Amino acid sequence: MLNAGYETAYIGKWHLGITNPGFFNTWRGFNSGLPPWTGKPHESQYRADVHTRQAVEFIEQNASRPFLLWVSYYPPHEPWDPPKRFLEQYRGKDCEPVPYYAAVSNLDWNVGRIVAVLEKHNLLDNTFVIITTEHGRTWIDRPGTLSGMGIAYDEAARIPLIMRYPRLLPWGATWKSGVSLVDVMPTILEATGIAAPRVHGRSLIADLRAGRDGWSRPIVIQNVSQTAIGGSYYQERAIRVEKWKLILRSFDLPGDRRADELYDMQADPNETANL
Repeated sequence: MLNAGYETAYIGKWHLGITNPGFFNTWRGFNSGLPPWTGKPHESQYRADVHTRQAVEFIEQNASRPFLLWVSYYPPHEPWDPPKRFLEQYRGKDCEPVPYYAAVSNLDWNVGRIVAVLEKHNLLDNTFVIITTEHGRTWIDRPGTLSGMGIAYDEAARIPLIMRYPRLLPWGATWKSGVSLVDVMPTILEATGIAAPRVHGRSLIADLRAGRDGWSRPIVIQNVSQTAIGGSYYQERAIRVEKWKLILRSFDLPGDRRADELYDMQADPNETANL
């Protein structure tokens, strides 16, 4: 994008160090682990709000030229400590943990701020907007889940992917078959008319426009444990097609807490009966 005349910016969690890798004109990245507040909680600035302000400033400064803006919010990752006004709407409701949902509501509000500045400059319908995340998490107890994130079960592997670009994409469609995050980059490049390098993913635009909502290929899931289980770190890989999910695991040391698993995803979408 940088070499194609786009002004580029990255704001938020990077997870790959603290320095600009050279892809971005504007760099506001950090290597994860920062607290939710810039100073004393609830007396300083909430970091997601700060990142949104930086994003809005970037759009304001570059509204007259092509740009790519990547905002990588850290919430709703732990520790959950969102502004109190987002907690109040969940008081007394049957949803736990409340701070997690409140953090998500704060992100909804912040995304709205970005959409508003695009509308202000008449850019919204000419901007490819994508909302997604790198993983979900489970709230139920499964053998060896620990953090609830580094797993191949659908609670963690099935994540939001929302795309809006009226010039190319159908309005209001809900996709039911599998796609992968490796498809996002070639999709963006096709939308902008930039040739994609050879990568594992493929552009989704042709299938979306034609309504070809079918499992035309397998989806691969891979995780590396961040926490030892029974003294052993492990790799977890899975392959998913429309009907089946096969999960394979390898341990550094022998262990039986996370055996290989096979699920019929049509008959057992909650992955409760290992076949």
